Amino acid sequence: MTVCSYCHQRTIVRNGHKTITIRFPKINEYPVLLKLKKQRFLCQSCHHTMIAQTTLVRPNHQISENTRQAILLKLTEDRTIENIAQEFNVSPVSVNRIMGELKDDLKPHYDQLPTVLCFDELRSIGHQMSFIASNGQTHEPILMLPTRFNKDIYQYFINHYSLSSREEVTHVVVDFNAQYQSVIRQLFPNAQIVADNFHLVQMAQRALNQSRVQLMKHYNVDSSEYRLLKFHWRLFLMNYDRLEKNKPQWFPHLHDHLTQEAVVARGLNLDETFANTYRIAHEIIESCQKRNWNQFAQALSETATVNPLLKTVTNTFKKQRKPIQNMMSCTYSNGPLEGVNREIKQIKRTAYGYRNWNHFRLRIQIQFKIKIKKRRPIRK
Repeated sequence: MTVCSYCHQRTIVRNGHKTITIRFPKINEYPVLLKLKKQRFLCQSCHHTMIAQTTLVRPNHQISENTRQAILLKLTEDRTIENIAQEFNVSPVSVNRIMGELKDDLKPHYDQLPTVLCFDELRSIGHQMSFIASNGQTHEPILMLPTRFNKDIYQYFINHYSLSSREEVTHVVVDFNAQYQSVIRQLFPNAQIVADNFHLVQMAQRALNQSRVQLMKHYNVDSSEYRLLKFHWRLFLMNYDRLEKNKPQWFPHLHDHLTQEAVVARGLNLDETFANTYRIAHEIIESCQKRNWNQFAQALSETATVNPLLKTVTNTFKKQRKPIQNMMSCTYSNGPLEGVNREIKQIKRTAYGYRNWNHFRLRIQIQFKIKIKKRRPIRK
């Protein structure tokens, strides 16, 4: 250093040293501390003091750049802040502060929206329900809001995206939460509302399973009928074409060698209403998976003799006829977004929950937007 950074005169002289402690990543599981003497300077013209700087650490910091980069890499893993702080000999507050430096880099681009959007909600901090949206084609999360109220969703899109960007959205995939449909029509004038195929299948399977439980409770717990419906419930949810029809196997709860098809047939023979419910539920599931509207409409017209639980589900489907028709004509689904929600739940579970919304959202963005290429072990 030869020039004063204040008056820009070449009148500086050495003025002693300042010793600082810099923290580095561990070596052989031992913490590493570097005692570094920094040269101090005094300007004889303006009498300001200065200190030499190094690339090892930022000015007025004690955590080395190597440690900062290593912490950022560890934040992409499923680990707690406390665990990362202990590994690098820093405080959890320091880890959160380093994580906060990525906030500007992870901001979404507000210049355009994807043509396909997927909407859903998840439980975030405490018992609060939050809104999440993802790209329906790349399946990447694009925004999270702390609440799921229509007014907050409306204000966010109005304030951040122009009308021309919102007009480019052609499809919005949602479940049967009716509150989203009104705000979608206001925000995206050219978008079709698409029912979520994932939830249609889930609702039909849940109604079928609950019908099985209702029938099971009519029998004594020691009866073969009860054991048949109790212990082999998975077979009733399987597609009929996937059931084993030729090779018998031993079913210990039934004390008999039977094929999977025979077990299901024995259960369906117990009650005609349950048999009709089984048939219609699987027709609905198959039509959703194949995106066959004619088969789906035919199944809805044959619900006179089904269980009331499935009847309630089919009435919901009839009310949402238009979004379901839109779903049958495309391949979009909220299934990948449900997978994102599953990973977010894992982040919460690992951290034992979050209290700070900004930290929670930032950790999710780091998890999904920063991709680290996995390396194979070095053998030679």
